[in-house]
Amino acid sequence: METFRRLGTELRDLARGLRPFEAVALTAGALLLLLCWLLLGGRAFFVAHLAPAWLAGEPAAVVEWWSLIYQFACAQLLFLWLPLLMFRVRRIPLRTLGLGLGDVRAGFGVVVPLGIVLLAIPGGLMAATQPDFLAEYPMARLSATAGANFVIYQLAYGLLYYAAYEAFFRGFLQLGLTRVIGALPALLVQTSITTLLHIGKPTGEIVSALFAGLLFGALVLRLGSVWPLWLVHWALGAATDFFCARAGGLW
Repeated sequence: METFRRLGTELRDLARGLRPFEAVALTAGALLLLLCWLLLGGRAFFVAHLAPAWLAGEPAAVVEWWSLIYQFACAQLLFLWLPLLMFRVRRIPLRTLGLGLGDVRAGFGVVVPLGIVLLAIPGGLMAATQPDFLAEYPMARLSATAGANFVIYQLAYGLLYYAAYEAFFRGFLQLGLTRVIGALPALLVQTSITTLLHIGKPTGEIVSALFAGLLFGALVLRLGSVWPLWLVHWALGAATDFFCARAGGLW
């Protein structure tokens, strides 16, 4: 028995020694998936390589619409399903990655309604006063031509993109790293990457991404779930599209 105890102790010591390598591997894997999405899963790739064969002769607004649906679907695959498969293979409980419901009362009963009232709606109204936001949103101009189009687009945006975004960055990346390097370093890694991802967006959005990375990252640690943050993020995106479309004269 003593031999087995020593062996167990040695294995635990070895595992602790490998944790920095696990952190590097997790971060590198996340960056690789992100790079694949940016290069192969984005609108530019669709327009350059797929639209000529699939949507030849279609109006630019239709190509724009489908390029965004493609981008959202690729995010769902690369940011949600592939990491989910990888963590399942390693038998890591998904609740430790924020994919459970967590603290339901605090998350869905407090954070979601307050986030919508204090963040999503004011954020959308403020965005609608900025020329750079009006030029950027809604990204699919076709979504602002009819109420049904807007609803379909927002459902795709929220269910495909925003759900995958929160699961990937605040769940798989941040909470995955928290297991091996601690909460604060993991929070800073997540915030750095999500902020850099917004380069090229309106200036206010880049700054907001920095603060959202810190705030949402802290909240996911408290709530134990990414899903309340997903709903708030989705509400903010929908409000931004709605108010910008109204202010820009698209409706």
